[in-house]
Amino acid sequence: MSLTARVEDYLEAVLDIEMSGEIATVTQIAKNLGVTKATVTAALKRLGDSGLLEHERYGDVMLTIEGRGKALAVYRRHEFLSDFFVRILGFSRERAQKVSCVMEHEIDENTERRLAAFTDSLAQAERSGEAWLKELQGRMDAPHELPVPLCLMREGSDGIIARITAQFELRKRLNAAGFVPGAEISDIRKSDGLPGGVFTFTMNGMGIKFGIAEASAVWLY
Repeated sequence: MSLTARVEDYLEAVLDIEMSGEIATVTQIAKNLGVTKATVTAALKRLGDSGLLEHERYGDVMLTIEGRGKALAVYRRHEFLSDFFVRILGFSRERAQKVSCVMEHEIDENTERRLAAFTDSLAQAERSGEAWLKELQGRMDAPHELPVPLCLMREGSDGIIARITAQFELRKRLNAAGFVPGAEISDIRKSDGLPGGVFTFTMNGMGIKFGIAEASAVWLY
């Protein structure tokens, strides 16, 4: 049986109930997942046939050794993600849980290991009072200071290139023309013309025009 997101949800739900010290039942699983008891019963039948759990009709639900191993893998990914969102990104616990529930099904073992190592490194930096981490957290609390595409800059504003998001030929062309991180752009204007508009600005004393593709690929502070 392939471990779809829904299958992993059921395994994790049973594990969560067990870890809370309760006995997993159809009623409790339905409550935790927000589905009907009939839906749970049908799902448990499939999971039982696949050897991931045991469930006698009207009886308790228990994970098999294989099912418990898979449930723990999902639980571990969920905890890594939730910890990252709460302690590093400053999410509320409730929001972190919701986002983790979506993302936990999409990451593989390598991503999980790298995320865990990254989170642990940040936690050590936090305990050591590293200045760079405080600066990073300050920037996350000030989204107005984050880069935005040139096409979204205010009329008449100036900016410094933070990154180029274009790929392949467009990226090469922009880089060759001097559009690299650190370059300064001034007096950004938008006028009608090409689909999406025409964007004019000054860089290194020269007037330049961009279409929407270029203006979307150059991000500025």
